[in-house]
Amino acid sequence: MLCSAAGEKSVFLWSMRSYTLIRKLEGHQSSVVSCDFSPDSALLVTASYDTNVIMWDPYTGERLRSLRHTQLEPPMDDSDVHISSLRSVCFSPEGLYLATVADDRLLRIWALELKTPIAFAPMTNGLCCTFFPHGGVIATGTRDGHVQFWTAPRVLSSLKHLCRKALRSFLTTYQVLALPIPKKMKEFLTYRTF
Repeated sequence: MLCSAAGEKSVFLWSMRSYTLIRKLEGHQSSVVSCDFSPDSALLVTASYDTNVIMWDPYTGERLRSLRHTQLEPPMDDSDVHISSLRSVCFSPEGLYLATVADDRLLRIWALELKTPIAFAPMTNGLCCTFFPHGGVIATGTRDGHVQFWTAPRVLSSLKHLCRKALRSFLTTYQVLALPIPKKMKEFLTYRTF
């Protein structure tokens, strides 16, 4: 599956087997500017100028969660209305964290199970972000061509998260829902609960 964001309020999911459109995901109020799949491909996050990150199930098109990118301090006047416009979102390598960059001059790190950021870092002219593939570091790029490196949380994933990640690497949401297992396990494996 491939996700494309073209500056519209929606994103498109494409099949890489048949090169056809699978579905259109709608839910943002402004242009979507960034998207990323979780390491197990079971989740998709999209970031928009509307200051929201939406977490989707790419297999069903279901909106699982929204993270609102709010300012730490209220704006002084109406000229700063769009100061929190998001520029970039990315998953950590273990799939437990998200990083976001916005026009409010902050890099934020979010834990998936929480709806508020767990860490902040100041930056200017932020444009994009990505985690080092082995974790522990986030690189951010700026509109003036600079790259900054930040220490990121390093965690030892729980056994249940590792099991979910392993299963979701090869099972779609529909395949998980068809398994003869208790409902609470299905909800966990499909990221309906954390």
